[in-house]
Amino acid sequence: MIFSALLLSSVGLVLVTNLTNPLNAGPLGILTAFTLIYVLTLSILLLLVRLAEVIHRLFRSSSATVVKEDKMRRLRRRLTLIMVALSFVPIFLISLNSIGQLGFRDIALIAVIEALLIFYIAKRT
Repeated sequence: MIFSALLLSSVGLVLVTNLTNPLNAGPLGILTAFTLIYVLTLSILLLLVRLAEVIHRLFRSSSATVVKEDKMRRLRRRLTLIMVALSFVPIFLISLNSIGQLGFRDIALIAVIEALLIFYIAKRT
């Protein structure tokens, strides 16, 4: 699933950027480009999390209990939600850059918002 989303979003993004003009695409074309960027970023982050999980499983002890599996399931859910939140960062950066308002203060504000969002996700799940 992750590989197919990664492949389809990267191919779609290449097609959208090469075949359309942002001035002629209109709001729907820009929304499509932002959606493809979001899906691509989310796929990459989820792939990295799954890779880290596989590496973790290689080095942990083989005695897996029900409690450990439940903890891993909750951790996987929490990490997935955090990756969903982090996938919005490129969209924020590109949209602020497109209106010419990407400065240090804006980047710091995005970092604070993301840190608060991750803190909220970690406490709620």
